[in-house]
Amino acid sequence: MPGDRTEIGGVVELREATPADARAIATVTVRSWRAAYRGLLPHDVLAGLSVHDRAQTWSDSLAAPPAHMRVVVAVVADAVVGFAATGPPLVPDDRADPTLGDLYALYLDPEVWRRGIGTRLHSAALDRLRSCGFTHAGLWVLDTNERALRFYDRAGWTDTGRTQIDHGPGGAELHERRLRRDLSDRPDEPDAVVGGRGRRGSST
Repeated sequence: MPGDRTEIGGVVELREATPADARAIATVTVRSWRAAYRGLLPHDVLAGLSVHDRAQTWSDSLAAPPAHMRVVVAVVADAVVGFAATGPPLVPDDRADPTLGDLYALYLDPEVWRRGIGTRLHSAALDRLRSCGFTHAGLWVLDTNERALRFYDRAGWTDTGRTQIDHGPGGAELHERRLRRDLSDRPDEPDAVVGGRGRRGSST
């Protein structure tokens, strides 16, 4: 979306998302998917991603969020450049554990990768899980997304050995791994994040 690209720089603010952020969150998602998943997902799937559809879904979710769902955005010069979403697990087997919360999504605009913003979003997301009373966290990540896997490994996440096939845009099969993390641990945070993927439908 060349027409939407601007130079991004300045002080980063983290705040809770509002329904007014829905289109910006959707735009970050689409731009991140197209950059992070290039070569990992079919070109036609990435080309067909719709900001409009995702914006409507996010608007609905942010207007009436489910219990314990939290969304934090990173803002630079009044522009949303990234976000993280957390809440109770969406897979029934995981949801049965009341101590477990999920990182649904963590995405950054590609123009701000490797500037430490993802690190701050990750930390904020875990704090929101803790504030909801969760003591452990889980996430699903595309198993071919080596950049995201390295990030989560450095951030203290471990592979549970579980896998699943989710279905994304256009029915594309998404082969995912399940990672887990103890929220009582606060290891040194990694320096950057790109392309983290959660399972929540509104983030894909």
